[in-house]
Amino acid sequence: MLLPWLATACATPPPPAIAAIGLPQVLDRRRAKPDWLGEVRATDGSFRETLTSPYPIARLVQQRFTAGLEERGELALDTPPTLGLRLDIHRFEIVAVTDLAAFADIDMRLYDLASGRQRDRQRLLNTTSTGIDAATPIAAQAQSLALDFLAGLTRNALDAPQFHNILQPPRVG
Repeated sequence: MLLPWLATACATPPPPAIAAIGLPQVLDRRRAKPDWLGEVRATDGSFRETLTSPYPIARLVQQRFTAGLEERGELALDTPPTLGLRLDIHRFEIVAVTDLAAFADIDMRLYDLASGRQRDRQRLLNTTSTGIDAATPIAAQAQSLALDFLAGLTRNALDAPQFHNILQPPRVG
């Protein structure tokens, strides 16, 4: 008689549910072609070459954020999503002059799907630069830098405490 009660009393409470996010929506607001990645310029500032991506930048951003959410178990795979994630790309480019410089300005909003209420908003502003390897084509270096830069932006955004706290409410008791 006491055994079922004892088993129930000793059982550890289940962890709080992680909110499930639907597939990220990405809008490219840059005034450029979807696959435009940036430019190579001479030291005097004159244009030399256009850098492009094999895929539209919005697609790369969506894939990286989707993978990041899935790695963390926050992407709605087997359950209906409760939250939406919207990313507006205002700037994402690589500029090559004497080095490669990456620039990003992405507005990220997490919102309730049911009410539309905004739960978190982050402005992802970042820059980085690296030297140019004379033995490797600049276009290949620019694409590699863009992917690494995007991975870092995604990691920082999804690991931000305010974002994480919305998805995993604090335990009570």
